[in-house]
Amino acid sequence: MTLRTAIQQSKILTFVILGAFVWLLLTLFEVASTVDLMTGTTSFVGQNALGGIAGVLVLTIVLGALVVLYSEITESDPAPQSWPPSEE
Repeated sequence: MTLRTAIQQSKILTFVILGAFVWLLLTLFEVASTVDLMTGTTSFVGQNALGGIAGVLVLTIVLGALVVLYSEITESDPAPQSWPPSEE
C-alpha cells in the first residue's frame, strides 16, 4: 500500500496528519514568542536564545518535511514530463 492509497482510504489518518501539522505550527509560534534574544549565550541554564533558535529550526524542518510529504502524496503524475517538449 502506498502513502497515496493510505491517505485516500483512511480519512482518520488524514486528520491525524493535519492535526500534527497544526500542533507543530502552534508550538513553533509559542517557542518563537518565548525566545529572549537579549540573553544570548550568557546563561546555559533554563531558556536561552540558543535553545530557542535550535527549537525553532527543528520545528521548521519537521513542518517542511510534512509539507513535502503532502505534496508528494497529492502529486497525480509521478513521472516527469519528457524533454524536449513535443510540439502538439
